[in-house]
Amino acid sequence: MELLWNVLIDLLTPENGWSVRLVVRIILSTLLLFSYIVILARTFGARTFATFTSYDFLTNVASGSLVASAILGKSIVESSLSLLVLVLLQGLISGLSARSQRAQRVFDNGPVVLVERGQIRHGAMRQARVSEAILYEELRQAGVNNVEGVAFAVLESGGRISVLQEAEGGRISAAIQPTPKGT
Repeated sequence: MELLWNVLIDLLTPENGWSVRLVVRIILSTLLLFSYIVILARTFGARTFATFTSYDFLTNVASGSLVASAILGKSIVESSLSLLVLVLLQGLISGLSARSQRAQRVFDNGPVVLVERGQIRHGAMRQARVSEAILYEELRQAGVNNVEGVAFAVLESGGRISVLQEAEGGRISAAIQPTPKGT
């Protein structure tokens, strides 16, 4: 029991021990970085920290890592500059993807149709590594009672599954109808 207590104390104690200076530095670093992130998000728009694509997700993970390193490190300057470069790069890539289909194909995963006209596309599910349990959970969350009533279930580039139920007239707007990918 004493061993567990000593390990717990070690885990809860900073490397050089607790001090008022350490606590103030962590609080100020956190406040400064939070303000900096708000400024970046307001300057570069809502898309900056959104998770529409897998690239956006990776940018957010890297940003979180940089912020944590800055809060716990000696200086916030390096991490702040790295975060700015990451945000600028994300803005450049999302801007290119919005203007060019070629860039979009390079940086974004395309949608994968998992259910088409009530039929589960098992090959596409295997290729996308989506289990039936995950698909059924998403269908339930979309209020689907029966797979046959699903026009399309699509794994979107950001990793979420969109569910389009069969329309009353049997038609879905061509603008939102996905192009099947995967087999």
